Amino acid sequence: MTPDPTTPRDAPTSSAAMRAARLESAVGALLSRGAMSRTELSRVTGYSPSSMTATIRELMAEGYVSEVGQLKSTGGRRQTLLQFDRGAVVLTLVTIGTTHLHVSQLGMDGTVHVHIRRGLDHDDPTASLVQAIETLHQVAERPSVCVVVSMPGVVSAEGVVTLAPAFGAPLPVSLADELRAATGLPVIIDNDVNLLALGETITGAARDVQDVALIYVGDGIGAALVLGGVVHRGASQSAGEIGFLPWERVRPLADRAVGPLEARWSAAALTGQAEEIGIEPGDRSVLAALGASPDPRARELVDGAVEAWSYAAVVTACLLDPAAVVFAGEAVHLPDWARADLERRVVEAVPAPVQVRFAELGEEAIAHGAIARLEAQPRLVLDLRERPEPEEPERSAAADPEAAPVG
Repeated sequence: MTPDPTTPRDAPTSSAAMRAARLESAVGALLSRGAMSRTELSRVTGYSPSSMTATIRELMAEGYVSEVGQLKSTGGRRQTLLQFDRGAVVLTLVTIGTTHLHVSQLGMDGTVHVHIRRGLDHDDPTASLVQAIETLHQVAERPSVCVVVSMPGVVSAEGVVTLAPAFGAPLPVSLADELRAATGLPVIIDNDVNLLALGETITGAARDVQDVALIYVGDGIGAALVLGGVVHRGASQSAGEIGFLPWERVRPLADRAVGPLEARWSAAALTGQAEEIGIEPGDRSVLAALGASPDPRARELVDGAVEAWSYAAVVTACLLDPAAVVFAGEAVHLPDWARADLERRVVEAVPAPVQVRFAELGEEAIAHGAIARLEAQPRLVLDLRERPEPEEPERSAAADPEAAPVG
């Protein structure tokens, strides 16, 4: 189970450590639960009102927390609501594509402050990442609290990349360690489809459900599994590699970077098949180009893609019993008739009730997923390195009625 960021950990010993623990707990509670009163914040974090008072005052003095209104009176003094200012914290997001890197600095409120695009040097991809991040940080007006890297492939919890089609061969060392050493910042690396699924679950097509299977069709075909609102990563962090499902009696091989299903029905494979029958997608989606073509062979390709993608969804849904299957990437460009056919195939084949939906946020979902990863680690949100306790005048409970114990 993922630890609740609002639950206090084992009691720290030093004054600085205790202060950091209180800050982390308060930030985690405000990020995950939204605006709340001082009394509620104290109850949720488990700290006494008096000990939480200094923490709140420090967060407000540094511009992270503000008062945003008052609760309705229940007969006594009305309590003031506190809210974390998500715009006060920025992170660096790196999205790795087949040939290019996109590097952005964005606030936890989703606002993009700076964005650059750089080519990916396949001979030295790590150097490409470092140079792109350094370029962005040179022009950014504010320092980022961490770097989040979104990449296709298999990434361990420690940031070790074991399968990275865009990088070629597996990296010999931890990419997260290399980026930490180069940038001096905490680094989070995650599979791009996992981040996209998090974003769609939080603010997109699956925002009203907690158990979701997302099928992504891009240069490959992958799935992300969100169970109970948490991404399921598997024992080796590689859950969701449905592109390796067998197709047309072709069995997958573990030492191959491309699986049988995606070798035939990924967006890249579809583009190649479309060009073979004289349809050049150009800047358009290949599904949009095929759907607009009067050539009956184009219709056959769309039908084939629908059959293949529904097969992947049915296998996933039968195993996991999600409330919804969300199709993302190239699949959102299916013509209406093909969308209806895809939905019908999945609903009719899965023995339990399941909804079929299509992603709403596009690539923007990755940014929402990156913010969610940071939100789950409130220690990274603030600079919690040990430093002297801020000096402040003593205040009695009577001087701060909301800090007084409730009884």
